[in-house]
Amino acid sequence: MKTIVHQVLMTLFLGLIVPVSNAQVTGIRDPNAENNAFEVNMFLGTQEKINLMLAVRQPRKATIRLKDANNEVLYQESLSKVPANHWRKFDFEGMKTGVYYLEISNGKQKTVRQIEVGMLPAVQSQRFITYAK
Repeated sequence: MKTIVHQVLMTLFLGLIVPVSNAQVTGIRDPNAENNAFEVNMFLGTQEKINLMLAVRQPRKATIRLKDANNEVLYQESLSKVPANHWRKFDFEGMKTGVYYLEISNGKQKTVRQIEVGMLPAVQSQRFITYAK
């Protein structure tokens, strides 16, 4: 029972923290969006997974890197020079608590998104007493 409650609370916690920390204020039409070589979108998946969606607009090589707080590369992927949409799922289930960085760059443009993996405190069970006449 504790693990189910813990998983639900962790999902809710990540569901609130990750989207808020990655929120960007843009207008209906962002004039800089047309000049960007790529556009990055992230959303929380199920069971500690984060989905990355990358729209590459300009024909240039792009690199995706997942780094830890010590700047150590945990994952790296190079994309071809053809403009395309790219999707990748990152699983943080076995990862240590801490801060991670998702870095997407093409040499000229670089976007970094911060991902925080945290633990929620254990929920204590509460007792109650009822009586009937």
